[in-house]
Amino acid sequence: MVEGGCGKCIQYLMFTFNLLFWLAGCGILGVGIWLRVTQGDFATLVPSIPFVTAPNLCIIAGVIVMVVGFIGCCGALKENKCLLLTFFVMLFIIFCLEITAGALAYVYRDHLEQFARDDLMRGMDQYGMAGQSGLTRAWDLFQTEKHCCGVNNSTDWFKRPVWPNQSWVPDSCCKPEFRPNENCGQSGITLQFFEDGCVSALKTDFMFNLGLIGAVGIGIGLIQILGMVFALCLFYRIRNEGTYA
Repeated sequence: MVEGGCGKCIQYLMFTFNLLFWLAGCGILGVGIWLRVTQGDFATLVPSIPFVTAPNLCIIAGVIVMVVGFIGCCGALKENKCLLLTFFVMLFIIFCLEITAGALAYVYRDHLEQFARDDLMRGMDQYGMAGQSGLTRAWDLFQTEKHCCGVNNSTDWFKRPVWPNQSWVPDSCCKPEFRPNENCGQSGITLQFFEDGCVSALKTDFMFNLGLIGAVGIGIGLIQILGMVFALCLFYRIRNEGTYA
């Protein structure tokens, strides 16, 4: 066992830290599941970049944090050098991956709009087709909530496979005051449709999600540094005192 007040203090700090770390993982996982349930349909609009969405990242991060926190708690309680070293290595790897992911997201942030634009254009060709009910629902929900129409504007919907010879748009493109009209998207009156394209709304959501993830990542990164320091301190104290689990 770790002897001395300083050693016990480090052990208790290590356990408390990892308990809070594990609880934080539960919270992140819960938020990710909630976001997945409430916003999951939107991910079908941009299949090329599914992991840019906050729900998926929160779920993945929550599970990883819970596993790492559990290992750290066991290592602190059992004073097991192997678990402590595993905990340190896992935290270090995750920390390096976070830095790499953050750098890549910053470098390629301007390319996200083009990826989204290409996916949205392809998705419009599948709108209303057999077997594409999820994508169709996602388009209607996104246009309704974000008050947008098409990729760049409403004309993007003209002569799509669902209505190959018509200059129509989905009814979800109609402004709220015109939506009660039956088949309002077939009126041909562009003033009744939302003026903004959906790619700008999607880009805004992406930037918000990336900013949110970045802020959470910085906070978790600082906590991870503390965790690595505690793990090393406890590991070396156990080794120096000749304690083996």
